[in-house]
Amino acid sequence: MATWTTITDTALEPGKPIRSVDGLALRDNVTALAEGAAGAPRIAAAALQTGTNERDWVLDRTSETTPNDVGTYAFLMLSSLSNTDYDANSTLSGSSLAYSNSKTSSSGSLSGTWRCMGYSPNTFTSDLNGIVDIRTATLWLRIA
Repeated sequence: MATWTTITDTALEPGKPIRSVDGLALRDNVTALAEGAAGAPRIAAAALQTGTNERDWVLDRTSETTPNDVGTYAFLMLSSLSNTDYDANSTLSGSSLAYSNSKTSSSGSLSGTWRCMGYSPNTFTSDLNGIVDIRTATLWLRIA
């Protein structure tokens, strides 16, 4: 990433040759501005010229995604019994997760790595009738 350099007005004198250090700073400032370097002015949304408004610009880039793509979200639960709770920012292999509604999960598993974006307490206990499965679903983000 380029570094933003503030160039004072006195460093650029009309009718005088430009110093090489100021010329390099002018050149690098263009890149630093585009990269959002610390200290650089921010580019206004109106200057982006996306050809449409920002909402449509984002939708154009997300409408082509399909479930299980990197960057997509899904309501998931563990695909098998576990005594592990997953807090926000925990990660888990997709092979351990299944699509879900609020109570049950589908069969099969997902691919990739997913980040928990909520909280998923998962416990199982025994009662007189056997094992009681207490799995809950939450929002997950595919990150790889």
